[in-house]
Amino acid sequence: MDKIDIQEKVVTILAKHTSLDSKSFTPEKDLKLDLGLDSLDVAEIVFEMEESFGIKITDESAERIRRISDTVDFIYEKINEEAPEGLSTQEQ
Repeated sequence: MDKIDIQEKVVTILAKHTSLDSKSFTPEKDLKLDLGLDSLDVAEIVFEMEESFGIKITDESAERIRRISDTVDFIYEKINEEAPEGLSTQEQ
């Protein structure tokens, strides 16, 4: 899965938790300041992302994710780190 696919999924998840139009979700948007998400929203979003992407996000990691781009980068890294070792992306 590439970063564009990840971003599309992330925006879909975020849009469910805000009243904003998904077109306003740009990579530099801050989850709390720009999107108005509170701690409970973030916890629900983290759970939904774990389910959607098949990854585990620790509380410590969730606190460091501030912008949409941070979220996409984090998920991309987690997906690739959890891939079986020794296999290239094409072999997976």
